[in-house]
Amino acid sequence: DPYHLGNINGDWFLFAHDHLRNDLRTFVPARVLAAEPTGKTFAPPKKFSLRERLRNSFGVHSGEGEFKIALRFHERVADYIREKRWHPSQELTELADGIVELRVKLSSLVEVTRWVLSWGGDCRVLAPKELAESVRAAARKLLVK
Repeated sequence: DPYHLGNINGDWFLFAHDHLRNDLRTFVPARVLAAEPTGKTFAPPKKFSLRERLRNSFGVHSGEGEFKIALRFHERVADYIREKRWHPSQELTELADGIVELRVKLSSLVEVTRWVLSWGGDCRVLAPKELAESVRAAARKLLVK
């Protein structure tokens, strides 16, 4: 049962009830191979709120965790970090030598891990330990292949 079709950061996502898993899931419409009309109608639950679902996400992946993320950015990329509001919970702290620290509260580490990796050596994970380990493991895989 589709609840919401939305364009988030330039990509389309369908938030829908998955009867197979009996859970609210996020689908990428471009990956749907086939669809058939069922003739059935339904109303999305009144309690569903996309804003609430994505409130503690760093994109579209929401989770059940509570992570306090702390990242330190090198001065050569600090302007990019200052220019944008990356998350509603963000707090920016200016440090010496043009370095900036970004803190956010998230429910999942999936997308923020990829985002940290995209900054290469210009982003350092200060917390949580799980995020640092996830980034480290992904970086090792890059070196092995």
